Amino acid sequence: MLGFLTGAVIYGLTYQQVFPQISKLANFGGIVIPEAWNINPYLTVLAFSLMALLLFYFIDRMGMQRKEK
Repeated sequence: MLGFLTGAVIYGLTYQQVFPQISKLANFGGIVIPEAWNINPYLTVLAFSLMALLLFYFIDRMGMQRKEK
C-alpha cells in the first residue's frame, strides 16, 4: 500500500514537468492501426479476429474457463 501511495505522490509532483515532453513524443493525432502499419484495414480485422479465436481455443484446451459452483 505504501508503494501505491509513494507512486501516486511522485506522479502528482512530476506531472507538470514530465507530461509535456511525453506528449510531444507520443502525439500521432487521429491514427488507426492499419494506417500506422500501412496495411489493408480488412487484413487488420482478419488478423485480430484470428488472434482472438486462437486465444479462445487455447483457453478452452487448457481448461482455463470458469468452473461451475
